[in-house]
Amino acid sequence: MVGWPEILKKENLTREEKKCICNRLMTTESHMEQLILKHFTEEDFRRVWMRKIGGGVIGGKACGLLVARKLIELSMPEYAEHVEPHNSFFIGTDVFYRYLVYNRCAELKARHRLEKEHFKETEELTKRLRGGSLPEDIREELSDMLDHYGTTPIIVRSSSIMEDGYGNAFSGKYESIFCMNQGTKEERMEELEEAIRRVYASTMNEQAIEYRRKRHLLDVDEQMALLIQQVAGQQYGDLYMPVAAGMGCSYNPYKWMEHLNPEAGMLRMVMGLGTRAVERTPGDYPRLIGLDRAQANLRTTLAERHKFSQRKVDVLDFGTKSLCTKSLEKILDLFPKWQKKMVLSRDTDAEDMLAERHIYRTIYFADCQGMVDNLEFIRMMRTLMKMLEKEYERPVDVEFAVTSPEEGIWRLNLLQCRPLQTAKSEQVHIPDGVDHEFLFDVRRTSMRRSKEEPIDYIVWVDPQKYYEYEYAKKPDVARLISRINQYFEDTDKKLMLLVPGRIGTSSPELGVPVVYAEISQFSAICEVAYGKAGYHPDLSYGSHMFQDMVEADVYYGAINDNSKTRLYRPELLTRYPEVLKDILPGESQELADIVKIHDVSRSGATLTLDAQEGRAVCRIRGEQQTAER
Repeated sequence: MVGWPEILKKENLTREEKKCICNRLMTTESHMEQLILKHFTEEDFRRVWMRKIGGGVIGGKACGLLVARKLIELSMPEYAEHVEPHNSFFIGTDVFYRYLVYNRCAELKARHRLEKEHFKETEELTKRLRGGSLPEDIREELSDMLDHYGTTPIIVRSSSIMEDGYGNAFSGKYESIFCMNQGTKEERMEELEEAIRRVYASTMNEQAIEYRRKRHLLDVDEQMALLIQQVAGQQYGDLYMPVAAGMGCSYNPYKWMEHLNPEAGMLRMVMGLGTRAVERTPGDYPRLIGLDRAQANLRTTLAERHKFSQRKVDVLDFGTKSLCTKSLEKILDLFPKWQKKMVLSRDTDAEDMLAERHIYRTIYFADCQGMVDNLEFIRMMRTLMKMLEKEYERPVDVEFAVTSPEEGIWRLNLLQCRPLQTAKSEQVHIPDGVDHEFLFDVRRTSMRRSKEEPIDYIVWVDPQKYYEYEYAKKPDVARLISRINQYFEDTDKKLMLLVPGRIGTSSPELGVPVVYAEISQFSAICEVAYGKAGYHPDLSYGSHMFQDMVEADVYYGAINDNSKTRLYRPELLTRYPEVLKDILPGESQELADIVKIHDVSRSGATLTLDAQEGRAVCRIRGEQQTAER
């Protein structure tokens, strides 16, 4: 339609005109299009148009944000005073295309084959994307945008047309870059352009390519829009952060306590920037909140609450001009009293013990308890997510930040909303009297639905030998798991992975440091306790890796050394062939001693998940069961 922007000036648009504008401005994805056409007014479209830079659509993440905010405006007017207005800009998909052409990337990208064995052109394409320049007319619009923000920090986020939609989430696959937005206009502009280049180049990173490969999207042209958001928060000296931030799910399949209601939803909250809420944080524990029993805490004593709390806070540091992590004690004095009450608790038991030695000190720990005790906040988050789930017609997850400019005042800044992938539960039956066939039988561990599926291979990492392995070499174990993952890429084999401690940690002493792209072929992944070496599962509910597993319908559970685990018999695996050297004959013996691949494909092995009972059982029936399979 020639001159379609002119139609935006009309007082009343027909449905066909709205559809055309939606498709040119926002999205062509049918589910999101229906939500937009149902709820957006002519003025809503005009506001999006006024905030858009360049041609094309604004992409999935931006659409999800705007739709969720519109639904909150319409459905929850009673909470209006607690919702921070959005202050975002959108860089359209055409700018990415022009950037590719402008920097001689388009032809290279067109002939680039995103297959594991063909990466010859990846390095050159990434180099051009990272070193490119933007068209001058776009730079002028970006300059005007910087004038709007002044020196408030901003963040440049990916918003591809495939992102955060009904089909694909792309959780954490592309980069998000904070801009301090300080200094001269030229310095701020240079920082912004560098952030844009980095997000554009992240379309070529390993995790994004692996995600597209797994979901058969390699042949789909990735059109990248960008979402520019003001960073929620306030300045504390040279630091900038919100009081708290986190993510929420409208459906909570992660029963860390017996009586949690999955339908009520959950939050994962941290003090400071929300980066620590969506990534694994070794030694740190975000606050998990079941919204039906928000004040219920798995940790019952002050000592436990303190031990399993947040010790470090992510902030923007104007001094170093970077995102950085500060220890809690170093930033405590920056917060006014009312903000401390929102996110900090006192360990009075520890204070009393010190007082006995004539040492008088206030000991704080971060657990977001004040937000948990804020009944209005908890009620709002539960109402908000259930409303979004109803409108989206499936569970959703959101990202948010909380600010408190004055005592008694708090505001929620909704940063993201996306629909979660769902699958129907199956009817399952776990038989009695066959404990001798169970590899494990665990309860109250994460799952989304009831199902039973066969298991062909079980990859088991020996916890004692992993513990004894040289520290500097521990990442080699992760790389071996990656090679196993790659070996099975083009097969339909079902794999289970059993690892000591945490999966995906950046600290090898706590577990195995893989990224999701290195374990993407596994149907089931279990973190296993091994007290002799100090390995303890810590399921990273809400993290990007966890969201990847949810989306791929992977079972992600914990085999603890407590009442949640009725049975765990790893010695059962020795009855079945160990085939690492058959599959990867070139592997070193020292790694082969640590990582075992047991072929259970002829044994009738199954994984059964009973979501109603909160129970997961791996059963290996024995060689006599192979003929039927």
